[in-house]
Amino acid sequence: MMRFTYLLAVCATCAWAILAGGKPAFATSYYVNCSASSNGMGTQANPWNTLNSPNAHTFVPGDNLYFMRGTTCSGEVKPLGSGSSSAPITVNAYGSGAQPIVNGGTTYSADFYLLNQSYWTIENIAFLQGIYHGIDIEASGNTSVNGITITNVTATGATYGSQIRGDSGEINVNADGTDSATISNVTIQGAIVGNSSVSEGIYVNAGNTQSMTGAKGSNISISLSNVSNVYGDGILVVDASNVTLNSNVITQSGKCPSCSNTNSTPGPIWVWNTTNAVMSWNESYNNTSWGAVDGGGMDVDYYNQNVTAEYNYLHDNKGYCVSVFGSQNTTTVNSVIRFNVCINNNNNAAAQSQGDFYLNTWDGGSLNGVQIYNNTSYWDSTLASNQEFLDNGATFTGSNPSFYKNNLVYSPLQYPGMINAASPITLSNNLYYSSASSPEYWFGYNGTWWSSFSAYQSGSGQDLNSMVANPLLGDPGYDVDNVWPTSQYQPQAGSPAIGAAVNVCNGISGCSMGGNDFLGDPLPSSLWIGAIQEN
Repeated sequence: MMRFTYLLAVCATCAWAILAGGKPAFATSYYVNCSASSNGMGTQANPWNTLNSPNAHTFVPGDNLYFMRGTTCSGEVKPLGSGSSSAPITVNAYGSGAQPIVNGGTTYSADFYLLNQSYWTIENIAFLQGIYHGIDIEASGNTSVNGITITNVTATGATYGSQIRGDSGEINVNADGTDSATISNVTIQGAIVGNSSVSEGIYVNAGNTQSMTGAKGSNISISLSNVSNVYGDGILVVDASNVTLNSNVITQSGKCPSCSNTNSTPGPIWVWNTTNAVMSWNESYNNTSWGAVDGGGMDVDYYNQNVTAEYNYLHDNKGYCVSVFGSQNTTTVNSVIRFNVCINNNNNAAAQSQGDFYLNTWDGGSLNGVQIYNNTSYWDSTLASNQEFLDNGATFTGSNPSFYKNNLVYSPLQYPGMINAASPITLSNNLYYSSASSPEYWFGYNGTWWSSFSAYQSGSGQDLNSMVANPLLGDPGYDVDNVWPTSQYQPQAGSPAIGAAVNVCNGISGCSMGGNDFLGDPLPSSLWIGAIQEN
């Protein structure tokens, strides 16, 4: 006991943890400089110069593993051990200069690999090449992995030529999907990902893929990350609860030149088999797909419950702006799509029968509650099978409300296809406008079509509080990558959109308008039609 007391006295500033059996283990910082001439002891003055040394070491809670900036290590980082919730193990950079590089080349499956290990933080490292992954975090054998944080990393250039979804990914956080293995409390922030021929940019499979009731990981956050030029999906989270996808930029996903849609088709940012997810403030543009479907801006896919897509800038995508799907004899529950700006989507001739807002079910799937409101669309798809809001024969069940309200649609087309909807969707307080000379609008409801707005209103009983009128936008048609639209899509003074919206939550228990508009400004007391309100 006196020896233990003495150790605490002389090492009062050391990080330490009590391991099994009550023995003290002191957290240590280890250093790697692969440009050093000889392999040292792992200290800053005498660093390791090969990955074999850290890979042979079992790290303990609070340990740090530092890589020298401006240097490159060839091979795979595959350390042992786990941290704790209060003392994660951290992999970071030291010194000055560019991010240190770990390059797995065409020999190693991943640049960085953990299996059934919890509480690791990886930051400020560049992971280049590797066959299937830059970073690969795995859980298997009914293991629950927790506390994975990935911050300010680069993961690019993985070499595998994927042909299907999910077989590879630059940042891959993956429970094996067949048992009760889960991964929870995952934070990915500030990652730069892509320029790769693997399937996924950032992929988090947090639990069991077998059903909506299978094991799910929880608390997944992906933010402030940039994914570009990948063969399949940009950012995909599956089998999870409590998911936040915030302020990411995704472009040029779905770039595989030889993939087919036999098993799946990709999307830039979406969730599947997920409960309680929010996708907000993301930009998704210039994305495509392997076939005639998907390749849209954002997807609320089947097996999902309580998913919100809000405040996103979604433009120039092959397919839809936002989709909601139901399939596999399950019901997608409570999908909310609000305050998004959609520009120049659905202009690829291969993307037939879609819309900026696209609902579809198949294989016994259904939808229970789809609420689409206060979005702004610049709708210029010339494909005759596409309408700005398209319900492609979706099956609805349950009692949650489904509606399309307070949306602003601006089109330059002579024959704009505006609506193809069906019961039980309610349409109200929308504004439709074409800037073409003497345009002919098309509206469909429950299988009947009208080329006159007034005939559509009287024949369908829908959109009775809506209008066809010039919204007097600042600069409709504005479309700039990585520069958020502001006044260009804001109704200007005298616009009929001002004060013409309704609170869609009136009479709906637990419903909220969200509190702010597309620009983050508080909602006015007298609501406007469209995504951008007064400021």
